[in-house]
This record gives sequence, C-alpha cells and structure tokens, in this order.
Amino acid sequence: MIRLATIDDQSALVRLCKKDAWDGTTILSAFQSKCADVYNADWQYCDIWMGTSDAQNKNAQYVLCRLGQTFHIVGKPHSKQRWEELYSFLSMQAPKSKLIADSQMIAQYQERFPSPACKLPHPNQSIPFPRMISTRLPEAMEENSVQESTSLFSIYDILASAKPEILKRVSRDEYTARMLFSKRGGAKFFEIPGEDGAPVCVGAILLPDEGDYGLIFNICTLPEHRGKGYARKMVTRLCMEAYLQGKTPVLDCAETQLEQYYRHLGFQKVSYWDTAYPAGYADIVS
Repeated sequence: MIRLATIDDQSALVRLCKKDAWDGTTILSAFQSKCADVYNADWQYCDIWMGTSDAQNKNAQYVLCRLGQTFHIVGKPHSKQRWEELYSFLSMQAPKSKLIADSQMIAQYQERFPSPACKLPHPNQSIPFPRMISTRLPEAMEENSVQESTSLFSIYDILASAKPEILKRVSRDEYTARMLFSKRGGAKFFEIPGEDGAPVCVGAILLPDEGDYGLIFNICTLPEHRGKGYARKMVTRLCMEAYLQGKTPVLDCAETQLEQYYRHLGFQKVSYWDTAYPAGYADIVS
C-alpha cells in the first residue's frame, strides 16, 4: 500500500534514504522541512509517501516524495502488485508530473510500463546524466569571495537571467517560497558579489541533519561573468560546508559535458539519473 509518511516513519525513511546519496538526500531534506512546518504552509508543494508491503508488519519498501510536480523515489517495489500500485498512483497525479530517480530504477519502471512515444522537452532529456561524488577535499583558493546569500530574490534573478525558461515555469515569489522550504530542510545558499556588490554567481547545498551527504545544486553564473573561475570558487565553498559537517559532497550533472569539469574539482561519476515522463507530457508543457 501507499500512504502518507508520518513522524513515526522517521527511522524507516532514514534507513531507505541513506542508501541513496542523491534522491535520498533530497527526500531527507524535504522530510526535515515538513516536520518543521508547524503551520502546514507548504502542504501544496510537498508530500511524502511510504510504499509498504501487505504483510502483517507492513515493511517499508520505498519512499516517494513530491516536490512541486517532480517526484523522487528511493527504494523500489518488491513485487508485481506493488509495481502496479506505484504506476497507478503516479498515473493519477497531475499530467505535468515527472519521476526522477537512479537510471536503473527508471529503466525498470519504463520496462514494466512502456508509455506511448511522446516528444520530450528537448533531445538531451532521453540521455541519463551522471551522478557524482567528491573523492577529495578541494584545493583551497587564495581568495574566496563566496558568502552566504543576503537575498533569496537575487538567486532567482540570476537563475532566470541564465535560464530564461524558468520565468515560464515559476514566479519569483513562488521560487523564493521553495527556497525557504529548502532552508528549513538544511539548505544553505551562497553568492559571489561582483565589482558593484550585486551577485554574479550563486550556488546551494542541501545538508539535512539525518543525512550523510551534502547535495550541491543551482550552481549558476551570469553569462557575462563566465570564464572567471566563479563556479570553481562556489563549488569549493560548498564542498567545504559539507566536509565541515562531516558529510560527503555529491551532485547531479544537468548536462553530460559537465562531468569532465567536476572531475577536475575532485568528483567521480558513480551512477546516472534519469527521468520518466508520462505520455503526453510534451504536449502539455509546450
């Protein structure tokens, strides 16, 4: 069965999430934020479910987390019936929803439930992307101007300037609310100011209390300021934040060509992540 997770599920949820440095860290952060949301302000943005067996002890098989219209999963169903239950559950969600997980999990899902061919948002989305883990402490920079962000609004502005498609998907206020949700879950946001004091590069890392990893995300430099080493400084600082908390830095590459860049910064490819889209997804979002 699939049911909403509660605080009583914490030990089972942590056990499953610790087996997955990427989606597990995301879900642990979301669970921490949900537990701290005493006013239930984010009930529309995030839900977390437990997929359990039908046996008397109701063993947890997987955890499913919705963040906006994106689902993350750790663990997997253990029987044909449980797989069909997961498929039916996801099919009832919003038609724009998508499932992100380890590429092997996505392959098993799509093999069992092949969807009618649909045009994906862009050709690269059909290629699994690398998941990487830090293998060494990054070299310290002689001068590192990275500082904690003073305004979450400025983070949205930089992301939107570098990736205009964000403007079509989410508003400034909504994205800021999502960042506040992440902060409750242990996220830290950083920026590098330019000569005029305005941020030119941003980055963030998820550091949930119960996790063993720090998930780096949203590394972005304004197009006119690229090639100046800002991203390297940002990644170095984010890695140090993780190591100072006794956690190992990890990240998901959003583009395959970034793998070589992060290798130079001490990361190693461990696996891949992929996305499962429902039939008709492209027709809805285009």
